[in-house]
Amino acid sequence: HDSTDSHDDTDAHGDGHDHDHVEDGAHGADGSHDAHAADSGQKVVRIYIFEMDAHANWQSTNKSFAAFEELSYGKPERLGEYDIREEEQALILEFNLLDDPRDQFMVIFSEREAPMAVAVQLHGLGSTGPNQVIIAAVIMCIVFGFITTEAMHRTMAAMIGAACCLVVLAMQNRAPSLSKAVGWMDHGTLGLLWGMMLIVGITMRTGVFEWTGVLACKLSGGDKTKLCLLLCLVTAVLSAFLDNVTTILLIAPVTCKLCKLVNIDPRPFLISEAIFSNVGGTATMIGDPPNIIIGNMLAKYLDFNDFLFTLGPGVIICSPSVFYVLVWYFKDHVKGTLVVDIPKLEKMYPITDRGLLIKCGVVLSCVIASFFLHPVTHLDPAWIAIMGAVWLLVAFDMHHCHEALLGVEWDTLLFFAALFVVVEGVGELGLLRFIANTLSGMVGVVSPGGRQAFSIFLICWASAIFSAFVDNIPFTATMVPVMKKMVEDVPGINIEPLAWALAFGACFGGNGTLIGASANIVMASKAEVEGHHISFMDFFRIGFPIMILSVAIATVYLLLLNTIFWQANVVF
Repeated sequence: HDSTDSHDDTDAHGDGHDHDHVEDGAHGADGSHDAHAADSGQKVVRIYIFEMDAHANWQSTNKSFAAFEELSYGKPERLGEYDIREEEQALILEFNLLDDPRDQFMVIFSEREAPMAVAVQLHGLGSTGPNQVIIAAVIMCIVFGFITTEAMHRTMAAMIGAACCLVVLAMQNRAPSLSKAVGWMDHGTLGLLWGMMLIVGITMRTGVFEWTGVLACKLSGGDKTKLCLLLCLVTAVLSAFLDNVTTILLIAPVTCKLCKLVNIDPRPFLISEAIFSNVGGTATMIGDPPNIIIGNMLAKYLDFNDFLFTLGPGVIICSPSVFYVLVWYFKDHVKGTLVVDIPKLEKMYPITDRGLLIKCGVVLSCVIASFFLHPVTHLDPAWIAIMGAVWLLVAFDMHHCHEALLGVEWDTLLFFAALFVVVEGVGELGLLRFIANTLSGMVGVVSPGGRQAFSIFLICWASAIFSAFVDNIPFTATMVPVMKKMVEDVPGINIEPLAWALAFGACFGGNGTLIGASANIVMASKAEVEGHHISFMDFFRIGFPIMILSVAIATVYLLLLNTIFWQANVVF
């Protein structure tokens, strides 16, 4: 099965036209088309495998399907039918090579008259080909098993999982190059984390986090619940307009210092902040990476205001219930009154380095302002954070920068890098594609009148559950093309409601487990630096029920919008 190799008995033909660019790999062949002519109407290509003699004179025929069928032994194997688009496409094709003397020809029939180029690359997948999806699922289960049971450090678990994916791909004769494997790592996330960790680490030297903690305690009047509400509210609002990782990097140190000052456990407050960073980040297009992906890939359908005015009310509706459950779960940790002497704390914890604080304040203000201006400037937040960190290093001490670099949590960065390789590796093995195609197939069996409501329900819940265990960035990037294909192929569905369902599911799903969202990992690493360990199960016990609650509320909200506004616009 899928034991394809590149030799003379497999040909690719572009219906007699010039050959364009296509790239094939994974499960037989994976191709890309560049179609640059401006044809009107939707044209398709159909791809078949014909079994013919090597000397078959197909060149002298009219190159129609009937002509090839006449020369073929047996019924040809149809690999698929695909729309021809203006942009490059990557197609995943799966087929068997037969063990007989005849040759197999891959033939591509195009409906468009303008030249279209095709390039094909075949890979032999060996004995692991038929079971690669199962192997990918097993690797993911092993990684999550190690992380859940804490049998080893999560960074080691992720590195072992990444190594297993690379070994399986090497066995299939398609081991990625070093540059490709490094490219799998989300440089945007890693750069953002490095830059903000450095900025926060230098800022901590000024004593401003302790001072801010005393101020928060003063504003809450010593009431733990009000203090938790204040921290969650600030986190949610900042996460809506910054990204949630940056918000946690800014809020978590303040929380840790505050709790240390008043001698209380910071973990309930930190977990609550991480959860609200994911909830608040759902409200806008720039608040959470899945929303950024959806906004970019569906730019012709959705804009910044669409996200704000559709997702924002849903976030506001969900937030009170989420906060109530948090207070109920943590009980005495976030209830009662703090017995503290505020004037004494103000004297004990003043600003210790005003000169450095001014430098940090200027750089941090510029960085945050640039984040807010992202919809206008379109600058990558990672570049903004890195440039801010470099300028702050220059202002801090050009001769002792190694002291500042100690504030970077390198094990956290390595964990993220390895986890990205794991997720992309299992994607190469077809796991994410299998999940997406399964969901797409389920929608087609529903009656046209109920397809959109069913699609909203299915995508919202499936993306939430999978995003809790699989990083939501590649899952979202995989699902958006699937949704577009569903809308094209299945009557009774519009793309916008599916986009909102995916956004709610992927963002709220990040609350399901400790590794469901980048902000959760950053929060746990900050707690660990302060000597407070947050295990996978510590987060799961409260995070997963809150995920279920918030996704249920979001589903009801979306179904109401569908009934009132969207269903009337569906074309059957």
